[in-house]
Amino acid sequence: MTTDRPYRIQTDSGHRKYLCSGLYMPSVTTVLSATESEKSKAGLRTWQKNNPGALEEASTRGTAIHKCCEDYLRGIPVDCSDLYKGFWNGMNQYLDWFDTIHWSERPLRKDWYHLRSEDKEVAYVWSTEHLYAGCPDLIGEIGGVKVIADFKTSNGPYSNTFPERGDRMGFGGFRKFQKCAQQMAAYRLALNERTGFLCDVGLIIVSTEETTQGIFIDSDQMQLYESRFLKRAKQFHEMEDNAAQSINSSGDDEQGG
Repeated sequence: MTTDRPYRIQTDSGHRKYLCSGLYMPSVTTVLSATESEKSKAGLRTWQKNNPGALEEASTRGTAIHKCCEDYLRGIPVDCSDLYKGFWNGMNQYLDWFDTIHWSERPLRKDWYHLRSEDKEVAYVWSTEHLYAGCPDLIGEIGGVKVIADFKTSNGPYSNTFPERGDRMGFGGFRKFQKCAQQMAAYRLALNERTGFLCDVGLIIVSTEETTQGIFIDSDQMQLYESRFLKRAKQFHEMEDNAAQSINSSGDDEQGG
């Protein structure tokens, strides 16, 4: 059975959603962004105001490096722009760790082909229990250990430990790590729900112009970040429900008037 409904949409509120199991589900990154604290949202607005165009540039850079990674994993010659070569250099050493690849932006094993859209243009994992969806960067195995990995580019390194007081860059790296860890934990849970495949660990591969990091997240930590994400997914849907009730209530008031 085919559908004429688009597989990806963006709502009026800016939320990106995927069509999965007949329902439009918010992306993992949408859930994480929408449930940031008001202080964090205000900080991001201030940063964007002081750094016009920086967010778009970071997105373009990230897309370019993701393509380099995907091409490298598929054995396609990597054509990296001179603008981003500093971010690409060093990435392949971590990609070479993988001796089996199950997913690189899309499923590479036939028993996961049901995770592709009907037009084969997009692929994602999703949770019908918790109502969210997203596309992992890389799923594979290193020496028999099942790994879910995410590629990030950054102006500064990530940190999996809380920084010392006054270390603003360290705090930024710690916050980015926390968000990415929750992102991967969400993908890991959704993949397990859809296929029965449970990744043992997460791996964040972070590149700056000067350095490249590979940060592993063990199974116990992944379960912790999964719990944190699910709280935010619940919060997101409660926010949407409240917004919908508010609109309906407003419509009833207008009709009544």
